[in-house]
Amino acid sequence: MKNRTFKIVAKILFSFMIIILLSFQGEGNGLSAVNGDMSQEQEAKKARLYKDVFPLISEMDLNCSFFVMKKLQLDIQIVGAEKQDERVLFRENDIFFVNKGSADGLETGQIFTIVEVGEKVRNPFAGKNYGHLIVKRGRAQIVSVEEKQAFAKLEKACEQVTLGQYLIPFEEKSELLGSDLGYDVEISEEETTQGMLIYFQDDYGQISKGHWAIIDLGEEDGIHFGQQLVIYRKMDKKKGTIKKLGSLIVIDVQENSSTVKILSSIDALTLGDRVQPRY
Repeated sequence: MKNRTFKIVAKILFSFMIIILLSFQGEGNGLSAVNGDMSQEQEAKKARLYKDVFPLISEMDLNCSFFVMKKLQLDIQIVGAEKQDERVLFRENDIFFVNKGSADGLETGQIFTIVEVGEKVRNPFAGKNYGHLIVKRGRAQIVSVEEKQAFAKLEKACEQVTLGQYLIPFEEKSELLGSDLGYDVEISEEETTQGMLIYFQDDYGQISKGHWAIIDLGEEDGIHFGQQLVIYRKMDKKKGTIKKLGSLIVIDVQENSSTVKILSSIDALTLGDRVQPRY
């Protein structure tokens, strides 16, 4: 009798423990589901927050574009190759030598941007001359220095690096992440600074998203690196009607000109299209 009573009690206790364990497991699964839902919601919020964030200014924009030099001040020139065949075109990791050395202040380890002098950049509508186009062709580091010459290693080539091109001090700039602010802003030609597109990459007749260009606004106009501007076109001068076309970002600033990259456009852009800072 006692054994039977003990077995009954043991069964009741075992059943009770099973019920308690199942109860805790159910609560745990509920918490996991809630936590999972919260995690998914957080990820969704992050995705919405960062979906429009992308590289506004890339390494290529910084190191392979162009700018305007008002007065030519270039004296370090590629004059020869390390090997005796006098190679005209250089590839990455090739060694070349330049016409300046320790007597001119060159030191081992210095980094330079390789540039090529292009045509003069003028405002095609006003006739104003802004200087020479300077095209960035690559980056080099000084690896050996003598009194009157130095050897440099080609670290990065954007396009053709050749004899006769020049070296200028490398300016370190960081890539820029962000969002295209667009062009849905008020255009007011009476109260703000206006400029125009005066030169296109590779002398294109028209450009669009992703292309480089030069505008006739610079530091003296309050323009700065990373600034976004709105592009618009005058449709009827008498009525004063305009058409908003797109947006751009400044990737290089000089005294009275700037290099820009087109971020967005709803139509092909042409020389003379207007630009205005966002306000």
